[in-house]
Amino acid sequence: MTGAPRGRGGELARFWELAVHLARREVTSRHRWTLLGWMWPLTRQLAQLGVLVFVFSGVVDLGIDDYPVFVFTGLLAFTWFSAGLSEAASSLVTHRHLVFQTRFPPAVIPVVSVAVPLVDVIMGLPVLLVMVALTHGLDWTALLLPPLLAVQFVLMCGLAWLCSAATVYLRDVPQVVLVGLTLIFYVTPVFYDLDRVPERYRSVLELNPLATLIEAYRAVLLGGSGPSGAQVAILAAATLALVAAGVALFRRLQSGFVDEL
Repeated sequence: MTGAPRGRGGELARFWELAVHLARREVTSRHRWTLLGWMWPLTRQLAQLGVLVFVFSGVVDLGIDDYPVFVFTGLLAFTWFSAGLSEAASSLVTHRHLVFQTRFPPAVIPVVSVAVPLVDVIMGLPVLLVMVALTHGLDWTALLLPPLLAVQFVLMCGLAWLCSAATVYLRDVPQVVLVGLTLIFYVTPVFYDLDRVPERYRSVLELNPLATLIEAYRAVLLGGSGPSGAQVAILAAATLALVAAGVALFRRLQSGFVDEL
């Protein structure tokens, strides 16, 4: 795929160098001329956390131990997923000026959309780890967080390539993505425990790769059994399939980007 990593060391290094540079520039521009600056993403997350904790431990008590930590773990993962995909879906259209540059690899643009909200996750992680340390105690399994974040990043890149390439030819795709993300929020165990879902529905929800990731995040931070071997295998297969499909579709459609944009 022209403009996407091909396995060569030089091209791969340039690809990620461009992605990091553009992500840094995007994050800096977003927080320029604001009073709270880099604290705004964390402020939004904590505000949403406060509402969820109030509703589901005060108004409707779900009876989940260490509920603030429980829900904040899911919230960080889903907020990143939602923000990254919603931005990536329209990223090629929004940054068409970069696509018009003949030597610029367009596949970098959706990756930047995924990477920028990852900064928000990194901002929230210290708060989450402090919460875990104070309520449950940190275990060595917390060291497994970076590999899990890497899996989610790769999974999101595959989806980002699919959605962004499709949007160039069908501008309804970003709206479909937004509707899909709204629905996915309720079938992903962000604010509820998957073990309490009736068995007839649980097997369907477990097919959601994001649900498996969130359960894995909680397992390494709060203990518990975590996803089964079958679920991990499904997650790995889904990640590889989405990346392969994303690269294939991007490669096939890229030649027409300039004409369509």
